Amino acid sequence: MLQHDIRHDHAVSATIASMTRATAWTLVDELPLGFDTHHPQGMARIGSTWWIATVDVDAHLGFVLAVDSAGHLVERIPVGDDVRYHPGGMDYDGHSLWIAAAEYRPDSTATIQRLVPGSAPESVFRVDDHVGAVARCGPDGDLLGWSWGSRRFYRWSVEGVLIASSVNPGFFVDHQDCQWLDSGHLLCGGVSAVALADGPGWLGGIGLLDIDTLTMTREVPFPHYSTESGRAGTHNPIWSEIVGDRLIVHLLPDDAMGTIRSYATPLVRSQP
Repeated sequence: MLQHDIRHDHAVSATIASMTRATAWTLVDELPLGFDTHHPQGMARIGSTWWIATVDVDAHLGFVLAVDSAGHLVERIPVGDDVRYHPGGMDYDGHSLWIAAAEYRPDSTATIQRLVPGSAPESVFRVDDHVGAVARCGPDGDLLGWSWGSRRFYRWSVEGVLIASSVNPGFFVDHQDCQWLDSGHLLCGGVSAVALADGPGWLGGIGLLDIDTLTMTREVPFPHYSTESGRAGTHNPIWSEIVGDRLIVHLLPDDAMGTIRSYATPLVRSQP
């Protein structure tokens, strides 16, 4: 079972909170995936195994993929149903992966599912909105999520009782994936389409969502792009960890035969 290190999580949130446009990120690793990942949406790592939520857009099928440390597909687990086949950002609470499988359109419906590795996914409750990401606030906490484009934030009990909701006043990026931090935040990554002089482009960003106020307390640009597709690095999946004196964020921006790219930035130490 994954055990959260509170000092670790506070260091992650302190590092994100201190970031500016001048923050330097260095590419430190690449893991090519040797199979079709379809359209990845969310990502978490348990031990040496990567878990990736993805949607096969053409076939209208949602999956959670288990991938080993060499980039090989180990397991493909169907999630969602015939209507709600779009899994979004997901997270791991130390026991279960939490996934929102939604209709592939805004203002629709979603099923919140719990997946214990090695077992079949379990549908826990239904939401009358497209839920684009979901995470649990620790192994005994509530669930947080947001709608299409992170326009509305939600907090539910694990039984599906709505505790709080809030309209997102920000329009910096549409957050796509998230990771629970014991500092009382979700680490969020996302992307926004922007109009440039020579055509459409992408803006990537990282932020912190305060779970008590349901507001973004920090949002900063992420300056790296995929060399294959031109997508922003934070186009959908994100997962972070601390290695030594650096914060590492792992990203999977591309569809199909994608690559998990890992970027590092110096860590800001903080005590809870």
